[in-house]
Amino acid sequence: MTSQAMVIARYDEVSRAAHERTLRRLVRTQGTLLLVLGAFLGVIVLLPFVALAIDTGVDAAYFLALAVLLVAPIAIVVFGMRQLRRQVRMPEVAVTITPAAVLFPAIERPSALAPRVRAEEWPREGTTAEIVPATGPSAVRIEFTRRDAGKRRRRSVAAGNLDVDPRVIVEALKTPPIQ
Repeated sequence: MTSQAMVIARYDEVSRAAHERTLRRLVRTQGTLLLVLGAFLGVIVLLPFVALAIDTGVDAAYFLALAVLLVAPIAIVVFGMRQLRRQVRMPEVAVTITPAAVLFPAIERPSALAPRVRAEEWPREGTTAEIVPATGPSAVRIEFTRRDAGKRRRRSVAAGNLDVDPRVIVEALKTPPIQ
């Protein structure tokens, strides 16, 4: 990132590509399932109104009630279409440790319901890192911890797909910065 950066941990290209393929598949599956759910709910709501309209005749109150009840299925279908159009990408850099700060990139989540993880810059002083066992494809992760105004902040990075050994990152935070 900057010429003064001590450690720049990037994601391994092969692991990053595999992770992005998995994310694209997940996003596509979520979008398809949302479309199916919206259509199913729309049919469930629509059928009784059609039967009632055939049986008793059409009234303005029926159209109003139908429109109100179809709002949720239509919203689910629209959300599913938006989900199908999402292009989720992982950042190239996992973490950057400079003499003054620890920089984390923004991370996009596979679902629009999950909030996006914003890019953060933590002061290096008071920030610690430790290697923690994890489950899943990455057997370890690096957990960064910081206390701000008595509030504990955490940020994790999967260490199994980094181009840098996790111990190098932990040691970089333990050693004092070069002035």
